[in-house]
Amino acid sequence: MATIRIVGVQMHVSQRLDENLPKVLEHIMKADGDFILFPEMSLTGYHGDFSDKAVRAAWEQIAAACRQKYITALIGTGRKRDEDAHIQTRIYSDEGELLGTHEKLVPTKSDREFCKPGEKLRIFHHRGLMFGCTIGNDLWVTPGCGPYPDPRLAYQLGQKGAQVIFHSAHSGASAIHRTYHESNLQLRALESRVYIATANAATQEGPVNCPTGVMSPEGEWLVQCPLEGEQTYAHDIEVELDMGAQEEGEAVM
Repeated sequence: MATIRIVGVQMHVSQRLDENLPKVLEHIMKADGDFILFPEMSLTGYHGDFSDKAVRAAWEQIAAACRQKYITALIGTGRKRDEDAHIQTRIYSDEGELLGTHEKLVPTKSDREFCKPGEKLRIFHHRGLMFGCTIGNDLWVTPGCGPYPDPRLAYQLGQKGAQVIFHSAHSGASAIHRTYHESNLQLRALESRVYIATANAATQEGPVNCPTGVMSPEGEWLVQCPLEGEQTYAHDIEVELDMGAQEEGEAVM
């Protein structure tokens, strides 16, 4: 068994990349861990009106910070290719290389006003750890947020061998969704016997409706941030690493 330290960031997300980027870089440089997880679209802001050129320049700065700090970062960002926008988790390794990406597969009805769904559920191998990513509604498929069948992505990742699911969110403060979101995290972690690490965006409207923290394979919170304001956690998990596994990931550039 090996110890992996996960750092999660609950931060206020501006609509402006130039306000979010310095905060992301500061968190990376201050973090003491192996992986650092940021909220959904925490780099660009939660919208489709971002500059592809500015975003790509920001990715380069983030990659350099990961290499300098020797930490693997999972960045919530928007991404454009041609005329298509996606909501993406972008993974930069502790050597500053792009390990892979996950594009939100189950965007909500409001998401689809500016983005298209991703096309593939990926599994990643890094330094012996197998993990996957979900973004917001990927995990929950919340009733009322779009008439989509539930693809049970957490279960699929568990079947592919994931030991950890990194879940980024920007779910707001609507209290009616809190119980549903949290119980989904518990049951899906329990069903697939995986850790689920979460990072939600802080809100100005009140407590977030999905906690930032780490859920155990037994469906119990191992660490949970306060629901209001900017918060961080650092938590160690015990996993069995496969050091013979080849580094693997796929990316949509």
